[in-house]
Amino acid sequence: MSNKTLVEMINDIDTSYLTEQEKQEAVARARAAEYTVELLHSAFTWVKTQLVGKRVPFNPTKQSHA
Repeated sequence: MSNKTLVEMINDIDTSYLTEQEKQEAVARARAAEYTVELLHSAFTWVKTQLVGKRVPFNPTKQSHA
């Protein structure tokens, strides 16, 4: 099952009650929203890989006490 993009969903619904300008505005907003989500997902993925890559394993048995 593949997910439809917001633009595809907008194109699949009955938009006869909208003017062409309103429909184009909805499509533009959908594209901007998809871009924002993709950007955030990419940023969080990068941060996660950076943090996991620098993580130091915690092993309390190797600690020395005075």
